[in-house]
Amino acid sequence: MAKKKKAPELTFQQHIEDYLVREHKYDVLEQSEITDTNHSIAEDHLWAFLNATQADTIKKLIANYSTDAREEVFKALRKELEHTPLWMLLRQGLKVRGLEFRLFYPKPRSAASAAAEKYDQNRITFRPHFYFGDTNLEIDFVFFLNGLPIVDLELKHEANQNVHDAVAQFGARDHSKKIFQHPFLYLAADTADVMAATDPRRQENFRWHNTGLTNTPQNPNEYPVEFLYREVLSKEQLLEALSFFLVRVPEREAEDDKSQRPAFTLFPRYHQARLVRKVAEDIAAHFAATGEIGKKYLADHSAGSGKTLSICWLADRLHSLFKPGTNEKLVDITFILTDRKSLDNNIREDIENFTHLKDVVGIARKSEYLPRFLKERTPIIVTTQQKFAWVLDELKSNPALKNLRVAFLIDEAHRSQEGQMGAAIRLPFRKPDEPDSEAPELDPEEEIAKVIREHDGNQLFVAFTATPAPATVNLFGAAFDTYTEAEAIAEGYIVDVAASIISYKTLYNLHCHFVPPRTRRKRSIQRG
Repeated sequence: MAKKKKAPELTFQQHIEDYLVREHKYDVLEQSEITDTNHSIAEDHLWAFLNATQADTIKKLIANYSTDAREEVFKALRKELEHTPLWMLLRQGLKVRGLEFRLFYPKPRSAASAAAEKYDQNRITFRPHFYFGDTNLEIDFVFFLNGLPIVDLELKHEANQNVHDAVAQFGARDHSKKIFQHPFLYLAADTADVMAATDPRRQENFRWHNTGLTNTPQNPNEYPVEFLYREVLSKEQLLEALSFFLVRVPEREAEDDKSQRPAFTLFPRYHQARLVRKVAEDIAAHFAATGEIGKKYLADHSAGSGKTLSICWLADRLHSLFKPGTNEKLVDITFILTDRKSLDNNIREDIENFTHLKDVVGIARKSEYLPRFLKERTPIIVTTQQKFAWVLDELKSNPALKNLRVAFLIDEAHRSQEGQMGAAIRLPFRKPDEPDSEAPELDPEEEIAKVIREHDGNQLFVAFTATPAPATVNLFGAAFDTYTEAEAIAEGYIVDVAASIISYKTLYNLHCHFVPPRTRRKRSIQRG
């Protein structure tokens, strides 16, 4: 009798399961090991991690509570979970009867660090076909860190369903179940596309999480979404997300023209994390080889890329980099240079959402703030592009500052369209002897390139722009990372204007009242 062929979706799931075990060395968690079925916690795994990494603290707890020590840990954990997201407890630690426990260990600053051994004790396991509640409902994969649920994954095969069906499945779940509250990431995927959310309750929360317009596997024998199970679900990237990328945006009360907003969690889109990771890795390697940070990077990211948040994440990462094997910062000061409008709105609001940076960020809203921030060595300083030359002059001429390692993140040099357009309209009507005071000024990007050339020292420059001027390309070279307009359109972040253009012929056949009948004289239609 011929063997019954597996459904394509099950074959896809089994392929990923085999990969996770073979390549990442993850263990498969048995359903019976998830002993706290309400919170979906594999209690034995967490207790084993605490004993392996914090034996002395466990001994102190046992000395006071004897055989009840273990229950004290889980009682404290369940109580904290009533009001604190699990990922924040993982990052901050858990207090139990006056003692502090780490629920995981982030990657140490160097391989020689004493924390390296404890980092290796982190255990990621996964449960395929995870059953929850009192029914036979299941989630395709749930990933656990030291027995705690951190990621839910729903898979579909394009032979019968797609990523949107996986998203709809998340949206239709019973969200009162803790398994749809505790994980920090919810992934929906088919064989070609991936979407991600930090809150699965609404389908609108899911965003595209692809490598580009088309996902292409590194290995021809893999599915197009190989990057998902090779990169995103790797131990290194999951722990990196926990220790760095996740940002908790606090609740906002209704104020003026802003409505009330509940607290929520930010997680970067794929290209945002890719850029931050690439710059950090490259500059660390460059410093290890040369002892300097003098490099230039061009981030060619289209409108709709979430550029402001990318800048915030990159500033945060540069602030957290250390010289190999030391406790000395690799970058002493990071400047974020933007235009006045962004300083007053976009950058200010987004950087303030990174609440863990509140003590290290200075926003130079007034001119007198900037010299003070420099004097105080404020680690992250936000100011306008107009102050760029002054800052570089100060760094060069001030003996107390000249040896600092400084990074500049340059937001797109927005042109004043109103001013340039007005000047262009009035220019033909200007009298021959009238001064050319309203002629368009030099391109701001060209001015920035000129300033950098005149002050090119041991500084790190990252320019963010969707339409790099020739001077920018000449100075920075080819784009170090790219997120195209086509990607932004495909993912719904900007509108494809060209697709909205309707031809004269189409309008005529639709009997549009804007188009004169054929008996009238034809007009020349000029397309913008």
